[in-house]
Amino acid sequence: MMSKPLSRILLPSRFQVITSPQNQVVQRLERLRRSKAAREEEGHVVVQGIKTLQELGSKGNHRVRTIGVTFDKEKGPVRSPALDVVTAVHLQEDRDSGSTDRLGRGSAEGSGNTMFIAEQYVAVSRKLTTRILGTDSPTAEHEVWAEVAIPDHSALFALSPSRAPVTSNNNSSSSSKDSLTIERLLVFDQVSDPGNMGLMVRSAKAFSWDAGWQTPGTVDPFNDKVVRASRALCLDFPMKVGGRWKELDAFLKSREMVPLVADMVPSWILQHDGRSSSKSTPAAIDPHKLVWWNWPSELPRNRVPEKIALIMSSEHHGVDGRGGVEQGSEEQRKEKDEDRAAKKRLLGRAIRVSIPMNPAVESMNVAAAATAMMWELNRVLYSQDQNKASTRDDTELQIYDGDT
Repeated sequence: MMSKPLSRILLPSRFQVITSPQNQVVQRLERLRRSKAAREEEGHVVVQGIKTLQELGSKGNHRVRTIGVTFDKEKGPVRSPALDVVTAVHLQEDRDSGSTDRLGRGSAEGSGNTMFIAEQYVAVSRKLTTRILGTDSPTAEHEVWAEVAIPDHSALFALSPSRAPVTSNNNSSSSSKDSLTIERLLVFDQVSDPGNMGLMVRSAKAFSWDAGWQTPGTVDPFNDKVVRASRALCLDFPMKVGGRWKELDAFLKSREMVPLVADMVPSWILQHDGRSSSKSTPAAIDPHKLVWWNWPSELPRNRVPEKIALIMSSEHHGVDGRGGVEQGSEEQRKEKDEDRAAKKRLLGRAIRVSIPMNPAVESMNVAAAATAMMWELNRVLYSQDQNKASTRDDTELQIYDGDT
């Protein structure tokens, strides 16, 4: 008896085998990787790896349009991790048809994996997988990837607080987050390197910061390299994309949040050499504490504000750096001028905070600095909460007074 083609035995009927790079699905996925405009239009992004897909699926609020596996019927059977997806889909088909587990894949109980539910399933060659994912080196022979909807977090950044649910491409999802809970905001200012962006998002999620704000000149948070560097956590971290400084200024004021600017320790503090200008100013820098300056007189000097927005700028541009040559229409240039003025106003009233460093080191990588800064701010804020609970109020901040 002639055996069935290997692809029919190994792949569930729901899988579409694609062999041509001109296939519409392949071309759409390539556009999503290459084009920010395509991602905005489609509202989707491509993620790589079964662990990433499992983590997204376990949250239950990410709509998956496509799940793909790498498959070459000429090279033998499907193996893990692609096999895990194929097996889960086989089990789902068995349940839907009411049939028994004919292929010995084990009990369906506990094996039907909701994290592998998608609108469509495709199997492509290793070459096409590499083309879709755009990786520098060839992908694994049995890779897993998916096309996932980008959640809509716009309601979280409304000036008027609302409790509208977060949605994923117009599909409602249950979320405990609402605009009232943003108390720790990470601002990405001209962070153009996708690797840095992804690591900063990952650190922010690890330290339970609430949301992010992307200023003009910052890389798209759904860029394929950002997605990989963040392990797709960019899909779970609420982000105001393309938010202008004028909007940020209004948002912070409406939420009574205090802006903090991560900056280098200024020379007038480094040259302090142990001479104290006032009783409240430290005599010498403690290298194990953050350095604070430009501290507002109306704020108590022994407590970090509870609602903060930490502004992290590219080490190349710096927080006060200017953009390139102005381009665009007169109206666009006017808008940029207004935004630059808003940035100047916001930075003027912001508290400056620095990480003491070895003077032999010129600067820190922005992702490393953001990670250290968020961790230390979390520690200080937690300490303040503990002191408040025990009626103590002895937080010591290293604040310097002087011209900025």
